[in-house]
Amino acid sequence: MTEPHTDAASAFEPNGYNDGGEDFAFSPEELTDWVEGLVAMLESVDRSQNQYWCSQWWNHPEAVDRLRGLYEQWLEAQANGGMSSWWIDHFDRHAAVLFARRGPFGECGSTHAVKTTRRTLATEQPPVGWEW
Repeated sequence: MTEPHTDAASAFEPNGYNDGGEDFAFSPEELTDWVEGLVAMLESVDRSQNQYWCSQWWNHPEAVDRLRGLYEQWLEAQANGGMSSWWIDHFDRHAAVLFARRGPFGECGSTHAVKTTRRTLATEQPPVGWEW
């Protein structure tokens, strides 16, 4: 029997990113170009409605992961049809978090605001013998 990995966070980052250099179907430059194109056409982010954007989106780890996931789904929708579903099932759901007052960009105004403390959740190991 294999010993369980004791530090899962060090092995894999969110969205399956492996620090070991796992290859993705697109480069960071392609993601950057896509985000810039997407943002250039958005008309629905309104600060008066407590919606926020940060021009340094790449400086927000959660936002990067969400945008990377959106791009992956966008590529699939482009290849297989289904852009309407992409907007409703993917973009709208992520946008509700990304642009929210309490979302990754909520502390940013017209410029990037460096967070003095990252708001991250903590986890603890379950007790020995824990089962589900």
